[in-house]
Amino acid sequence: MTVAIGTYVEIGTEYYFQNFHHAQKRGFNGYAYDFAGFGYTGTTVDLEGANVDAQLVFANNEISMAIAKTHADLRSIVKVHTVVLSASLGETADFTTDIFMMTGFSNDLSRIAFRLSSPLDAITADVPRRRLSAKIVGALPSTGSVNLL
Repeated sequence: MTVAIGTYVEIGTEYYFQNFHHAQKRGFNGYAYDFAGFGYTGTTVDLEGANVDAQLVFANNEISMAIAKTHADLRSIVKVHTVVLSASLGETADFTTDIFMMTGFSNDLSRIAFRLSSPLDAITADVPRRRLSAKIVGALPSTGSVNLL
């Protein structure tokens, strides 16, 4: 049996891409996704639920570089939906939905890899709503930036 997988990606709230219908927009979850040739490495998780990593790999051009710089700096939320496809490339079932934070990128002359890490609470699959306070973590810095990875 042959199985085809398609990928929908939401980067922040402004970019929506899919990688299986060339030169077409596809509707999914109420959004129109433009075609972009990209690869998705998927996630790797250990038994405790830590070390969740993934990458989106795009061709290195002005558009993907601008997206990478902007959204890595903003630590934007990235949603990746993978779907099972029929022989006619229609979605037959949702396979997985992963939610990440873009934590950086790397590039060479031909490609750019968006580095994705999980900002999520493993139990509720929701962005943590906890606030850092001196009571929880001790003295907090008054300048610079604090990153929750």
